[in-house]
Amino acid sequence: MAQNSGIRRRSVLTGMAAVGAASLSGVAPAFAAAPKIKIGLVMPQTGPLAFFTEHIPFVLEQVKATYGGKITSGGKVHDYEIVIRDSQSNPNRAAEVTQDLILNEGVNIVATFATPETVNPVSDQCEVNGVPCVSNDAPLEPYFFGRHGDPKKGFEWTYHFFFSGEELVKALLPYWKKLGTNGVVGGLWPNDGDGIAQSKGFPPAIEGAGFKVVDPGRFDMPASTYNSQIGAFKSAGCEIVSGVLPPPEFTTFWNGCAQQGYRPKSVYVGKALEFPATIGPLGDRANGLTTEVWWSPTSPFSSSMTEQSSMQLAEAYEQASGRQWSQPLGFRHSLFEVVFDVLKRAEDVTNPDSVKKALRATDLDTIVGHVNFMTGPLPNCSLTPLVIGQWSKGKKYPYDIVVVDNTNFPSIPVGGAPFAIPYS
Repeated sequence: MAQNSGIRRRSVLTGMAAVGAASLSGVAPAFAAAPKIKIGLVMPQTGPLAFFTEHIPFVLEQVKATYGGKITSGGKVHDYEIVIRDSQSNPNRAAEVTQDLILNEGVNIVATFATPETVNPVSDQCEVNGVPCVSNDAPLEPYFFGRHGDPKKGFEWTYHFFFSGEELVKALLPYWKKLGTNGVVGGLWPNDGDGIAQSKGFPPAIEGAGFKVVDPGRFDMPASTYNSQIGAFKSAGCEIVSGVLPPPEFTTFWNGCAQQGYRPKSVYVGKALEFPATIGPLGDRANGLTTEVWWSPTSPFSSSMTEQSSMQLAEAYEQASGRQWSQPLGFRHSLFEVVFDVLKRAEDVTNPDSVKKALRATDLDTIVGHVNFMTGPLPNCSLTPLVIGQWSKGKKYPYDIVVVDNTNFPSIPVGGAPFAIPYS
């Protein structure tokens, strides 16, 4: 808290210096210009998580087109600036650049995304320094419990919206049951925030639904080989693989499966299988791979910022970028929906407590669904919808995601039936 006091002390001294300068000039200004709003954005522009940032240039252009560099808050028109810092896909670096944004840039609010390895250290720095922070794109449990959150207290300055691990496993179970497997699931869970959370939360739910779990244990990344995990799955007859890996790690794993002749009927790997850029190089071996679907062009939601439907947002991105849509697009867009909604509602955007109050009171329909941090299921969190999809041969692109199970969110339309991986 001493750091936060220092920030406020510097702000006071700066204000006193400005008043002194005006007095010395002998001319009192007719009015004071509204101070510029600074929005800090921390993201992994480089490193293994860089896939998560590809939509940012497009979304920032949307923000610029919508607001034109100005925002009205508390009856005043403010210029705003988005100050970007690269976490380099490293938690320590994420913490360092967040400190820089707080202590040197004096940001009014921080936004961040892309797995607990980015979101958690950024949120921790904001919590310690008393700066409002909003984030998404990290499951709720590793976000909350990975930061040693207390469900009875929650946090004061940091707020998050995304799906939960509990919601994910509840979505996978009915999908797996429709595939007609032997019910033996191999856990591919690394020694990181997501992997640890899933290794603790998934087995009880999976086994409670009548499946068997084979867990070879945690492992560090990057891994030069996944031969030990593949061997364990193969010998145990695992017809399902459930894991969470960055894209480069999945490629190593999937190539190893081909080399060892391991052919599971269903492979779900979070993080890696969400991106066309990861799927494309796999060729025919991409067909049937499973992904959780947090957002897609068929999601029945629209933007509070641009009024675009999900389909219109995806089409606009593809036209502007020349690339295929991918799931993070909706969450990059929704992050700024929430940020600007908060800033517009804050009574005094220069007062951190005022911004925090507005953030806590968020109640907004976004492109990814409704965001309300009072609804939980964990304090300071808002749950967003989740369904299950598979990569299938497409018409416009070689492969596209087709929603194959919507048991928990029937309002999201299904585009096809579940199918086992068709090895050639």
